[in-house]
Amino acid sequence: MGMAEPSVLTVIPVLNEAAHLDRCLQSIRSQTLPSHRHRILVLDGGSTDGSREIVLQHVRESVTDDGPMVELLENPGVHVPHARNIALKHVEGESHMFEIIGHAWAPHDHLENRLTDLEEVELELGRSIGSIGTRIIPEGSRGPWQEASIEALLSSPLGGSGQFARFKGRSMAESPAFCLHRVEAVRDVNGWDERWIVGQDRDLNLRIAKAGWPVMRSDASYLHMAKRRSFSSLWGMGHRYGYWRARQASVSVTRLRPREFLPWIGLLAVMLGFTISNEFDFSNQISLLLISAYVSVALVVGLMEAIRFRRLSLLLGVPIGLLILHISFSMGLLRGGLKQRPPANERVESANH
Repeated sequence: MGMAEPSVLTVIPVLNEAAHLDRCLQSIRSQTLPSHRHRILVLDGGSTDGSREIVLQHVRESVTDDGPMVELLENPGVHVPHARNIALKHVEGESHMFEIIGHAWAPHDHLENRLTDLEEVELELGRSIGSIGTRIIPEGSRGPWQEASIEALLSSPLGGSGQFARFKGRSMAESPAFCLHRVEAVRDVNGWDERWIVGQDRDLNLRIAKAGWPVMRSDASYLHMAKRRSFSSLWGMGHRYGYWRARQASVSVTRLRPREFLPWIGLLAVMLGFTISNEFDFSNQISLLLISAYVSVALVVGLMEAIRFRRLSLLLGVPIGLLILHISFSMGLLRGGLKQRPPANERVESANH
């Protein structure tokens, strides 16, 4: 008797995602993966913007269209890790869980391509893969100036994290995006850690890898994701991510990347340079050189993105965004290190106000 075909439980945590949720669900419901091998769980954390009504409409339409089953469940814990742990308890024989969020969407053959790719790599390695992530592809530069600048900078060499990385082929990875997880591997590490409001997926993959399961990324397919639309929301994102990265470091300092401290190191070096110059009557050349180096590198990145997206305004927008992101993330690191109150989710606040 042959092995059962792999099946997928798509898990979509939702909290006030009305602006993007219909597009997300349309893309997931219309997957080429046969509906008997695909089920969709939407877990709502208390939306007040019409998200629940959108989900219920898709529940009805999927029955009519003979598509994959769509179910809406409550998420009393509100946050993403709580939602995914609820979904883990509702696995009904599926071999894999697929991570996505309400403001992301996928091409129609995404899951089918991912499973085909997964089968190939597992045959090559001769073992099961714990998690395999995908690429996040920028939509382009058609939107307003700030939104287009954020879209570009998050996938730039200085602006993104592992989830926005530009890569080709397959490789081992520390924090791949929107993973297809083997259910057995997730259960092996007791699911998502509900202490982490941000960075819970990276934490899960680190624990899966530590438990001996390969964690990879592949460009067999891709997703789009709606980014922040303004520099003020970018500030909130950076601040929140920095805060939770510092809190995770209180559990294990290895969760921090050395480059995440570079803005603080640069600031301290500039301040030290000015102090020494004033104390010993030197010129301020060292500090000014450091400032000039940062500005120059940021402008070079802006130029690269302006050429890539063929939009001249990114030449200025990307450096401004980089400065905002670096400062806000660094302030978040400090706030998290001091164990202050967690910052609010700026994406949810903007949806409600």
